[in-house]
Amino acid sequence: MKSHAQAHPHESPHHPHRPLAVLLFVLVFLTAAYSVHETGTWLHIRTGAEMLARHAIPEADSFSHTASGQPWSTDSWLSDILFKELDRSGGLLALALLKCSVIAAAFALLLPLSPGSPLLAAGVLALGAVAAWPGMIEAPGFFDFLFLALLIRVLRPKRSFTWATVVQVGIVELLWSNLNGSSAFIGLGLVAVKVVKTSLRAGRGEGLRFVALIAAVLAGMALNPHGFSIIRHTFLNTAPVLRSHLPWFNFYSVFVLAGAAATWICLQQEFFLSVSAAGLLVLSLVAPVQQPLYVLAACPLIALACGHFVHPPRDTLGRVARMALGFAVLFAWHWYTVYVPLGRLPGYGRPALGGAVNFLKANGVTGRMFNEPETGDELLALSDRPVFVDSRADLYGASFMNDAERWPARFRQLAEAYRFNYVVIRNRRAAYPARVLDEDPDWRLAYADDAALVYLRRSSPAGWLVAGASRRLVAPNQLWPEAMDALLVQPSRGAKVLAELDAWIVQSPESVEPLLWKAYALDRMHMSPKAERLLEVARDRIARRRDPELMAGLGSVLERRGLVQEAIRLYQGVALLSRRQGERGLEAAVSLRLAAAWRQAGDAARAGRWEMRARELASLNED
Repeated sequence: MKSHAQAHPHESPHHPHRPLAVLLFVLVFLTAAYSVHETGTWLHIRTGAEMLARHAIPEADSFSHTASGQPWSTDSWLSDILFKELDRSGGLLALALLKCSVIAAAFALLLPLSPGSPLLAAGVLALGAVAAWPGMIEAPGFFDFLFLALLIRVLRPKRSFTWATVVQVGIVELLWSNLNGSSAFIGLGLVAVKVVKTSLRAGRGEGLRFVALIAAVLAGMALNPHGFSIIRHTFLNTAPVLRSHLPWFNFYSVFVLAGAAATWICLQQEFFLSVSAAGLLVLSLVAPVQQPLYVLAACPLIALACGHFVHPPRDTLGRVARMALGFAVLFAWHWYTVYVPLGRLPGYGRPALGGAVNFLKANGVTGRMFNEPETGDELLALSDRPVFVDSRADLYGASFMNDAERWPARFRQLAEAYRFNYVVIRNRRAAYPARVLDEDPDWRLAYADDAALVYLRRSSPAGWLVAGASRRLVAPNQLWPEAMDALLVQPSRGAKVLAELDAWIVQSPESVEPLLWKAYALDRMHMSPKAERLLEVARDRIARRRDPELMAGLGSVLERRGLVQEAIRLYQGVALLSRRQGERGLEAAVSLRLAAAWRQAGDAARAGRWEMRARELASLNED
């Protein structure tokens, strides 16, 4: 295998290293494939469908009943149309393949920038891929990786501009501004850095090329239908990306420190890379959505800086094989810390509201809908119903979004102001936000499954479905089946409970919770043999879904059966998952169950630790 050990760290030629490039491509591809999904993809798909139907880019909102007619458009119109076509032809698989290929190509393109030590460069880029996972979602932002890498490859070589450079930069910027316009100004920044540096030592006659290069990137941006106004969208999404879901250790903070040090070390030799990475670092602190992009830009700079202190090893076959093993370990770490706890959260490709929407369609429920901000995008994709709110915070405004996010405390005022006819919300048992609806006499629960709840207003046009219904004995939005204990001691009420559970199973046959609750009820009514089959089906479904609330429910049933150690293992898994998912309420509830279970098992020390953890979580929730 050819060695590049004698190459200088800042050597200009980009020597390809195909074996390492293939390994890096595979690692990044798998990291992107086993990552998270987000609901915003559905909004892009719905927007693309609207544009294809109307043959025009939207100018006003038509998706919600609260912001209908207000000015709104998309800065990623080309991506939206592409997403719609891919979703129509191949669904999640087609869009995910494009995403993974684009991101993997971007990282592989930057490998040759450190020819002096391809092994070191590949290792840094591999760490960068694991650090950049929040940006590996099915959203227009995944194109940013590729366009950034292409511009770095075009602009970084230490040579004079050519007319080919002008054309290449113009094409990249044109695509960038139309696929994800809110990030396209980054290309302008890169070109400006390169022009400033090159003009200091340029000869006569090169001024025209500088002007042409700036003109090319400005023309690429201006050819977006919104022109230069797309820049303002970059700073609208300044909320940390998946901040509450980050694992206990993440590499972004490491890249902040390493990138800052590398900038200082390489500023003289690598002015373009250093200033570009420093600018993206500042941007990522202001707009955290750009953090993954900064990580990619910092990778080659960090590798070049390390070349000043680390003797580059010969890239022998054995070392490449060991690098492949290291990549496998990195992927395993990503899989365990990111994909296992977060990969099954609701998002594109993992719909949660299909059963609720089918119930609404089948029963002809119409009128004004209330929904939570995190469910609006999916509801837009699943039906043509105007939503109350979705993920477009810039459209609705901060005050409105605050009310929508804190809806349990504001629901009565919102319902009075907007005259909701029905409610579609997530079934969150530990937090129990649906309590406000259960306690309101004008609302009745009409549909429930593991993921969603539908409430109907009794005074609404569809209220006849629940007009004469009394409150359910069994509440599908509670965490522990022990809520049925007071009912099951009375034979007459026990029969009604079983009837309600059977109706629940018929209404949502794929749900796990009614199976668990019925198994628990049968155990309490001394009919345990009949519960065995239900538990077998429930266990199989929970193993595939790994829903922490359902796992907690299964633990409760097993604990009631005397299988304390098995219940403890389930509770501990729930505690870990809920901690990684930022679900403090669920973690606190399960911590108390663990404390009681360990006390029952005779381990007072462990019981005390879990009780302390529950108190800590309770104080955090109060804050």
